Amino acid sequence: MTLTLSPPVRIAALCGLLAIVLLGGGLMFLGGGSSSSSSVATPRIIKHHPFGPGAKSTHKTTPANPAHATSKAQHKAAAKPAARRAPVEQKPAVDRGAVVAALAAGLPAPIAQALGRSDTVVVSLYDPYSQVDGISFAEARAGAALAGVPFVPLNVLSEAQVGKLTAHLGLLPDPGLLVYVRPGTLAVKISGFADKETVAQAAQDATQG
Repeated sequence: MTLTLSPPVRIAALCGLLAIVLLGGGLMFLGGGSSSSSSVATPRIIKHHPFGPGAKSTHKTTPANPAHATSKAQHKAAAKPAARRAPVEQKPAVDRGAVVAALAAGLPAPIAQALGRSDTVVVSLYDPYSQVDGISFAEARAGAALAGVPFVPLNVLSEAQVGKLTAHLGLLPDPGLLVYVRPGTLAVKISGFADKETVAQAAQDATQG
């Protein structure tokens, strides 16, 4: 049996098929448009440089009023106290006449130069290779500092340093202590060890005459 469709039925069927095709295409178009619009609408995160007191900035800021900034800097510089200079230590004047008199008395040059700066001089006789002499040397220097008089160390192994003293005094004590006063008088002679208090007292007694 053969089914024959009338022309009106065929037209209705074709219209229905065409409507289905058009509806499906419209839905697909709308779906694609929404996905593309969603991808375009995605927000982009913008990163900013940190700011504030603790933030590091690579940009240099220029003051709004350079003249005001300069005057402010000058005011700060003027407000700072002036740096204190260290006091210059003044060396005592040298009495040339006293030096000449001490040299004429036959004293070595180091003692004569010291007598040119002070009325009294402490002289330490020492052997640089002796441990005991090292302690005596340190005490003599400290005692001279306590008395406020010059300190002159002389090496008993050096002919250049003690040759003139040996000619006047004979065999020198080792360790030993000598206290000279102007013009070139030997006031005190101590053989052996003497602590700083003893040295200081000897120097003060010699200064007082």
